[in-house]
Amino acid sequence: MKITKESLESQAIRYLRTHILEGHIKLGEKLVESALAKQLELSRSTVRMALNSLVNEGLVIQKPYSGWQVVEINEQDLWELYHLRVALEGEAAAMAAKWASKTDKTRLADFFQEYQLLCLQHSDDTRRISEMDWQLHQLIIEICGSVRMQSQYKQILYPLQAYIALTHQDYDLSDSASSHQALVQAICSGDAETAFEQARANITPMTRGGELSESN
Repeated sequence: MKITKESLESQAIRYLRTHILEGHIKLGEKLVESALAKQLELSRSTVRMALNSLVNEGLVIQKPYSGWQVVEINEQDLWELYHLRVALEGEAAAMAAKWASKTDKTRLADFFQEYQLLCLQHSDDTRRISEMDWQLHQLIIEICGSVRMQSQYKQILYPLQAYIALTHQDYDLSDSASSHQALVQAICSGDAETAFEQARANITPMTRGGELSESN
């Protein structure tokens, strides 16, 4: 029997986050503590702590006198999130190239091989490919060595994931892994300048209207 030490709060956070990111809980939807507590069979205090954590991740807001609500993302929000992501990921890639340990770089290379294999063998599994795409970016942030950057990145990453999952469901992701190859190679070889440039170039531009640009 596998024993997990994950707290009830952590399980509630993961459940709510997943349901928001997958679109089961919609952007802008009101969240009621008592209803969630009953649904998850948890105390209201545990649900409240979980919701507070999701506020820190940028997925939930607490509105005075009206309770909790999933974040809504307008055109200006999306524009800002995109540019913040470009800035953070560029710096994180350069930092990872300079300072990540040999073990962390090996971990990145191994993960990328799994990602390539998935795209090669299951090119139609867009959900799993998309998950590994996001996980790759998160891993680069993780191995860059900055706890503050990891915290800030979550506030950008999760709202963007929720928006993109909701509005862009027809991607061709079969070439997803290969588009990251130069970035991963630059980090693993310690080439900070190329890693910085590749990280920024890898993020698909968005227009003011919240659409993906035709230029990649």
